[in-house]
Amino acid sequence: MKNLKPVFLILGIPVLLLGLIGCGGGGNGSRESYAFVSNGVDPFWTIAESGVKAAAADLGVHADVLMPAAGAVEQKSMLEDLMTRGTTGIAVSPIDAANQTDFLNQVAKQTILITQDSDAPDSDRRIYIGMDNYDAGRACGQLVKEALPNGGSVMILVGRMEQDNARRRRQGVIDELLDRTHDPKRFDP
Repeated sequence: MKNLKPVFLILGIPVLLLGLIGCGGGGNGSRESYAFVSNGVDPFWTIAESGVKAAAADLGVHADVLMPAAGAVEQKSMLEDLMTRGTTGIAVSPIDAANQTDFLNQVAKQTILITQDSDAPDSDRRIYIGMDNYDAGRACGQLVKEALPNGGSVMILVGRMEQDNARRRRQGVIDELLDRTHDPKRFDP
């Protein structure tokens, strides 16, 4: 099966920027500035950066793409800097949504905030743009079952368990492999 994530990402970036711009204020004559903040440094985000820059040029706005290498603390610092600069809108992939919710709510009071790739469902973000990660995990689990019809050993590698998308995808795989009922709120440590 082809890796469709880059395709969805490239198609989704202009939609993401349009969504931010559509939520924008009346404007004061200055060029609007938006930011796309990833959850780390990865070639996946380099593809996203290309899409963000192309969409910003097409839409006549400024867009920063920031990739925190040092985790949630650096991501928070980046978001604080963006708020200080008066950024019109921010799309962020929260690294640790459960522990970032209060801070993300502060961001949402000062600018347009949307989450992408990984959600912060309890925050005051305007919208989440991404997939249902639990269902994606279940789909992956189904593929594993098809590849190993007689069972076998499986290892699940997860980058950051505190990240909502990774945790939900992992849980979906586990639930599918164990033939459990659909329950996206379940969490096996």
